[in-house]
Amino acid sequence: MPLFYVAGASGVGKSTVCAELVRRGHPAYDVDADGLGEWLDRSGTAVAMPEAALRDDAWFADHTYTLPPATVRRLVMEVGDVVGFVCGTVGNEGEIWALFAHVISLSVDADTVRRRIAQRPEGFGSSEEELGRILHWHATIDADNARFGATLVDASQPVTAVADEVLKVVEEHR
Repeated sequence: MPLFYVAGASGVGKSTVCAELVRRGHPAYDVDADGLGEWLDRSGTAVAMPEAALRDDAWFADHTYTLPPATVRRLVMEVGDVVGFVCGTVGNEGEIWALFAHVISLSVDADTVRRRIAQRPEGFGSSEEELGRILHWHATIDADNARFGATLVDASQPVTAVADEVLKVVEEHR
């Protein structure tokens, strides 16, 4: 099962690393950009993510972003014996982690997250409330992911160096 999960808080560089892995010839999927994730309400019904002004604490309390296990299983079959990657972060990670060969968690400091999110013109993290939510999640994600067995990779380096580190972790876990 050579499918690896590249996780981490918003703003750590998952999409950038995904693009670098694709550039290097690896099958790599971005949960957001490739439309793999879905927002679900408490009943499990898929819903569209509303505009930023409507995404308050109450909305997030009633909704979660997920990567369906069936999607991960399909990608495992698609990559076959080739090393592949899924890059993203979702609320049902406890349900899907075991479907991957290993989890790699990208890590940066809070100031880097703040700077990277500020460079996004729109989308998740574009409001002060969402930036606060991201920083709140960021505060514990490294410790949480490491506790559950993920390998932490310093993503403050240039993307080529981060991708090199990701590939070193892959070699250690094949």
